[in-house]
Amino acid sequence: MARHAHEFQCTECGYWNYPMLDEGMSGNYTVRCGHCQHDHYRVITSGVVTEDRHSAKYGGVAEVIHVMPSACSKDKRRLGAIAQFRQLVAAGLVK
Repeated sequence: MARHAHEFQCTECGYWNYPMLDEGMSGNYTVRCGHCQHDHYRVITSGVVTEDRHSAKYGGVAEVIHVMPSACSKDKRRLGAIAQFRQLVAAGLVK
């Protein structure tokens, strides 16, 4: 399976996190900020972090994804075209 960078901003410290996620990942995951270690309880769909919080639909214990400090940045980075497209699809803006 292919891995792609995804971005999200930590609501605790404001840093941008760029974990590499496998496109086969779907379900409840806890994503830990690489800067301040704040936990984000999110649903991941096809390797893309969504804004949805953990859902009973997926059940079970959520796997914790530790974002490496080197995959964090105070300033937003420019993502490649594929990563940008995958985020638009996950947001339902493109089919």
